[in-house]
Amino acid sequence: MHTEPNILRRHDLDSLTAVERAFHAGPLAEALESAPSVERRSGLTAEEFESEYRHRMRPVVLEDHVADWPSVKTWSFDHLAERCGSVRVVVDSYNTKAAREATLAEFVRMLHDHRDADTAPIYLQEWYYQTTAPELAADMPEMDIAQYDFRRNLYGETASTNHQLWLGQKGGVTRLHQDSYSVDVMHAQIVGEKLWYVMGPEAELHGTTEADWQKLSDAPGTRLMRCVIKPGDVLYLPANWYHRIELLTDSIGLGRKCLDESNLQTHMRQRMTELLSLLLNQDEVRRTHPELVDVVLMRARSLATRMNIDLSRLRP
Repeated sequence: MHTEPNILRRHDLDSLTAVERAFHAGPLAEALESAPSVERRSGLTAEEFESEYRHRMRPVVLEDHVADWPSVKTWSFDHLAERCGSVRVVVDSYNTKAAREATLAEFVRMLHDHRDADTAPIYLQEWYYQTTAPELAADMPEMDIAQYDFRRNLYGETASTNHQLWLGQKGGVTRLHQDSYSVDVMHAQIVGEKLWYVMGPEAELHGTTEADWQKLSDAPGTRLMRCVIKPGDVLYLPANWYHRIELLTDSIGLGRKCLDESNLQTHMRQRMTELLSLLLNQDEVRRTHPELVDVVLMRARSLATRMNIDLSRLRP
């Protein structure tokens, strides 16, 4: 079986644990304390974003870029519970042992009940709200900087706007990862604050889980940076940048992905690899990627729903 040489890209539990541990103690944790901030810009036009950041593949925080969204102005956890509390969601879906189904109202109640409890923070990750609560979409209008998204050409308008909401409790963490399918990341903060650590796509560390983390911290290609995003801010990360997120408060954010046409071939190969692995080798991928299989299936079902694909048919 092929073993990924770069520890940062492995998905086995030992490697995931080792990477997460490195963020808390040792050379990487020390480097984080003095890491430079992601550049912040205010009042940036779509044309300036294109020329200065997207085409140069440079991360940036766009301050208050969506501050006028109805969601930023009016949302709270209780607001969502009242508005679509009967919608069913999967809580802690990134943890196969903790994942469980609940209504959104039950999730919000759990969040309130766990606020002062000595338990792991709860997290609603990748809620594809447009398939279960489409009425929320009007509160998060399309961003002017996202018009280049080539997924419209591939999947159609409805499927290409299949964004996700992330709702979590203070202290929640999304471990270091690269987003799938070679898409650019745009994360709009709606409620609360998040701390992001990012590394460039060239960041790599080979060896065992006891590898030389100082080497990673010192390497020019690592490009370690950090930022805090607040309600109304949008963080842009070019495709394949690594990122790790900590919730500084109870938080709601919108994940919006964009496919640059230059990444189309890689995107399609990754999609096909994933779907063929699930179809032809599901027992093996469940063994090697236990934390990812159900998440990937959830993504695929949501995409199929948005594309009106009949999963009982082999051919259109």
